[in-house]
Amino acid sequence: MFWEIWVWRVCAAASSQMAEACHCHFCFFWATLTSESNNKHKVMGCKSDIGLTGTTACYKIRRMRLEFGFLFILLACSKPGLTKVDETGFAFGSYLRIEALAPTRTVAESAVQRVFAEMSRLDTLWSSFLPGSEVARINESKNGIVHAETRDLIDAALKFCASTGGALDITIQPLTEAWGFLGGEYRVPDSAELKKARGLVDYHRVLVRNDSVILMGRARLDLGAVAVGCAVDRAVEMLKAAGVKQGLVDAGGDIRVFGDRVWRIGLQNPRGKGIIRVLNVKNQAVSTSGDYQKFFEDDGKRYCHIIDPETGYPASRCASVTVIARSALVADAFSTAVFVLGPENGLKKVQAHESSAIVLVDIGDSLVTYKSGGIK
Repeated sequence: MFWEIWVWRVCAAASSQMAEACHCHFCFFWATLTSESNNKHKVMGCKSDIGLTGTTACYKIRRMRLEFGFLFILLACSKPGLTKVDETGFAFGSYLRIEALAPTRTVAESAVQRVFAEMSRLDTLWSSFLPGSEVARINESKNGIVHAETRDLIDAALKFCASTGGALDITIQPLTEAWGFLGGEYRVPDSAELKKARGLVDYHRVLVRNDSVILMGRARLDLGAVAVGCAVDRAVEMLKAAGVKQGLVDAGGDIRVFGDRVWRIGLQNPRGKGIIRVLNVKNQAVSTSGDYQKFFEDDGKRYCHIIDPETGYPASRCASVTVIARSALVADAFSTAVFVLGPENGLKKVQAHESSAIVLVDIGDSLVTYKSGGIK
């Protein structure tokens, strides 16, 4: 299966020249997907437009292979006296947008460029698919000394695995591969293959010893549910340290905002177009997981890319989960875990970490909304 996504980013209509391709008063990402599929499987990919604000000039067209988050960043007010720099790049297999407001353009531009470089460096450490990455090396050798950032991320991820009762499992890769979500050749595995893959998934087989990581048996690391969130947190801390007063980091839909600015973030309707709810967010992170992001259909049944480690099957208790937390790492990890656990058990886990969540459940002809106490 070959997936190709073309992305156009166009700015807000600050002038007639700048509004050449715009259809509204805030920025949009348009994504169109082409794929080759056979008659048995109906394959779906990213199914939303991602809206972003701004009044800057139009950005160049980019061609990317990526997955999108499904949050619309709506209108927000800037603090007077600050200069804004808004740049878009590529990291962790998706788009990366950084908006920085600082006392001078020099401060903002310098900080943004350093963050882009750091995100690229972390990608080369934590990707499961780059041949030279640290995670790929550990998967191959089964043990080895790693950078402090990698050790700390794996250690934190293992704590999330434990606190979610294994709903989040950083050794999920054999099951993801069995369903074809790694290579794009989607299929329903037979019972024997599924049993074999399930036997390889167990986060208890990952050990962190000082500066080393050890994989027991045939365990393989996949940090996809935590790596981007952790990188976003690192980016925000770098921006703050460089003198940026307020801003946003959006890595494929894992979003964190900081400063005095209040951001309005719209949640994508998982069963239709447009925004189903708007959140007011300040100094927080937001992450969404959904069954409409990457999935295929077989004999009329939908199978999404988020796998339940216990059953070995794609999770099906939710249509969409959005988590709001103090850090992007927590939001990233729990959006996946809650999607697997379902609304009742998932919301309990989220609240135990002093975070909030909105869970949408498809009951056939409508969506039922569950939310934690922190959501109005």
